[in-house]
Amino acid sequence: MTVAPRIPFGKILFFLFISLTLTIRAQDNLDSLMSDLAGEEKPENVMATFKTTKLVNLQTTEQVKRGELDFRITHRFDDIGSSAGGIKTLYGFDNVTDIRLGFDYGLNDKWTIGFGRSKGAYVRKQILDFNTKIKILQQKTNNSIPFSASLYMASEISTMASSSDTMSTAYFNKSPWHRINYVSQLLLARKFGDRLSIELAPTLIHRNLVNYTENNTTFALGFGFRYKFTKRLGIICDYFYSFDKTKVPSNGYYAALGIGIEIETGGHVFHLLFSNNKGVLESQYITENKDNWLVGQVRFGFNISRVFHVGN
Repeated sequence: MTVAPRIPFGKILFFLFISLTLTIRAQDNLDSLMSDLAGEEKPENVMATFKTTKLVNLQTTEQVKRGELDFRITHRFDDIGSSAGGIKTLYGFDNVTDIRLGFDYGLNDKWTIGFGRSKGAYVRKQILDFNTKIKILQQKTNNSIPFSASLYMASEISTMASSSDTMSTAYFNKSPWHRINYVSQLLLARKFGDRLSIELAPTLIHRNLVNYTENNTTFALGFGFRYKFTKRLGIICDYFYSFDKTKVPSNGYYAALGIGIEIETGGHVFHLLFSNNKGVLESQYITENKDNWLVGQVRFGFNISRVFHVGN
């Protein structure tokens, strides 16, 4: 096992939050001033690039609005095919690989904070995650800003009892910092007309404790889209490619790929989906996925979002 030097992420995140908040406010004031001086009609924001804050696995540029609380349930069953699937397990419905309950709150329309609890799908179990998402850019109708951008950051902490195996990545007795992973994503999205939205997500994952054959830091690129058939029905898809040379099919690792149907019912948004990843957290399904669509290691799952108004 290798251990990366401890990084003062708390201070880094604090100064990053303050800097981004001031930058966003200054940008809005400058745009308004320039439009008034020129006597031009202000361009409007392109709204509802995506329906919710996530696709299948991928975070989107959507924010929880100010004073709203987004309660999310994320669920993955076991394999439909392969040796773990078939009729004996009712095509995976008898087993649950991972489940997460999460709460995201909008401090304002551009800054969301949240936390969640996950079962955990791989070596690490019983995970608490704390996250934030900050809107950096908003796509405009006149293409003066051609895309939207958000920054997503999360810390994931395993609360499970330490493994007795000193070679396990769940052996935490040497340091409590070994329990923590970090995730950072730059989310870049554009809405094309009324139906199609596309997103790219450069992703950086840092795990404080890994096996000696692995890298502490992994860079990956996510891609996702949504296509609306009607106002309340659409198709969603996302895919993650890892640039870590140890996470390749020849070593038994596969890219996470998910596809699903999005249904909006007014108060709820449902995602009925199929994916090859067992885990629902970024540090798990990007760095530890060993399941392959081509051999039936695909599973049914769902995401449910319910928004509550708890502020003014």
